[in-house]
Amino acid sequence: MAFNDTLVVWSDGNPIDVLRACPVLDKPATRVLAGRLFPGAAVREIGDELLADALNPPQHVVYVGCFAGLDLVCSWTLTPQRPSELHPAVLAATGRRQVLLHAAHGDAEWCAFGVWRDGALLRSLSVCANPGVLEDLGEPLPFETADRPAELGDRALQALIGFSRAGHDRLDDVDPELIPVVAYRVSTGS
Repeated sequence: MAFNDTLVVWSDGNPIDVLRACPVLDKPATRVLAGRLFPGAAVREIGDELLADALNPPQHVVYVGCFAGLDLVCSWTLTPQRPSELHPAVLAATGRRQVLLHAAHGDAEWCAFGVWRDGALLRSLSVCANPGVLEDLGEPLPFETADRPAELGDRALQALIGFSRAGHDRLDDVDPELIPVVAYRVSTGS
């Protein structure tokens, strides 16, 4: 089964530890972050969701979760094809030390991920079945052993964020069914 996801995570420490603890959602902070990420746009709350169901947001919808030590957002609008092109305003949106980007599109056989610490890009990889590697910056991470983009994307999601979408679950994985987020509709035009 093909999976699609887009996720940016800002964290002070290990995001897996925070998410494993089933953190309490800071709903007012989600509104502030959504407004910061989409300045000048009309941002309207449209409901609550679970992270498991928010990873592939529809057009003009953003899912935001703010917790002690970690913030996350699911929005295709923010996701570049090459992680190194993540907008500087997105990188600096929360002031947290680490930023992780993960995106995958199963039908296109594409995945990308990026890791930043203290504003410096440590690793950026974007690959697809055709034409192949779109970007490869920094030293490869230990989980980068898969050949197919879909498998690599799932391994990256599990290693960086703590869960798998393809059934490679481990006992200590994060449960995205327990992570609440808030949905916002973002309108930029009239």
